[in-house]
Amino acid sequence: MVNRALDYGFNWALYKLDDVGFENNNESIIFQQLRYFCEKHKDKKGYVKALYLHHLLDYFKETHLNIYDIDLVFEKFIQNKVIIEITDSEGKIINFQEDLEEIFKLVKENKKEFYEDITGHLE
Repeated sequence: MVNRALDYGFNWALYKLDDVGFENNNESIIFQQLRYFCEKHKDKKGYVKALYLHHLLDYFKETHLNIYDIDLVFEKFIQNKVIIEITDSEGKIINFQEDLEEIFKLVKENKKEFYEDITGHLE
């Protein structure tokens, strides 16, 4: 099994939360990454969007779904891979639905270029 933390170059994220190391924590990697970015960069949502985009691109690579059924891929990505909201250290709920919708809209609006990039050829 591949260590996704290293795949994304997130070995920098071996931070500690409550003295629990990244490798020993039972929370999913995406949850830990979201919490890290929200705590470290409270006003910079670009980091969260980049994180979701990285996971979405990986999902397109590893899914057995028809990647040209973009709505289905987005639906399954949200069902199987995404955390929509987290609670920060102050107990505030942070919802990422708008960020995801913005990413999906951008991908849909640039479908031709997107598929060319991920498949390596024109469709």
